Amino acid sequence: MRREKISDENCAMGIGALIVFVAMVLLASIVMVSIIKITEEISQSTQRTAEDARRNSVNTVVIVGGWVYDSWDDMLFMMEFGSSGEEVARLDVKYVLTCSYADGTFNYRSAALGDSAGGSAIYVWEVGTPGPDAGGPFTNVAQFRPGARYFFTLDGGTQATPGGTQCGPSDLAAKGITADLYLHLPNGMSTHQKLSLSNGNEKGSQII
Repeated sequence: MRREKISDENCAMGIGALIVFVAMVLLASIVMVSIIKITEEISQSTQRTAEDARRNSVNTVVIVGGWVYDSWDDMLFMMEFGSSGEEVARLDVKYVLTCSYADGTFNYRSAALGDSAGGSAIYVWEVGTPGPDAGGPFTNVAQFRPGARYFFTLDGGTQATPGGTQCGPSDLAAKGITADLYLHLPNGMSTHQKLSLSNGNEKGSQII
């Protein structure tokens, strides 16, 4: 019975082919892992971008005007909601009014729009509809529609003293300071407006 001798050269070729095969398997595994990782990162980035776009378009508001309302502590503002998205309940929109004195005193007041939180009555109504000065019964709007503009009033004071004048027109004029107004929307953006008197606390003068 004859036996064929396998030469060293044939053995070396077989080992080399095996090494190449193993290397190709490892390379394919590395490429597959890289593809999976890149796919996950792209998916996460897409989700974050979609969420940012949703937040930016669904709930946005800009303060487009502000005036002294009564020469004392009341102010009148106009705001405009973004044209995209759903309606927003008025009581879900929170305002924060702040100002600081030279002695370091920090004053702030916060509540839902249309909620005086213990101070004088404040109002919210859509531009083009009768306001509280028109006479007769008045009811604040309940919902803010996308793309619509609204007036709202605020008065000075703090959480502890809602009937005070802190951060209102007369206070800003007497102390020569500015104030800051923030509007916070549910599941959406917040907006900030610096309040600065243009002509003292004269009624009707601009405050932004």
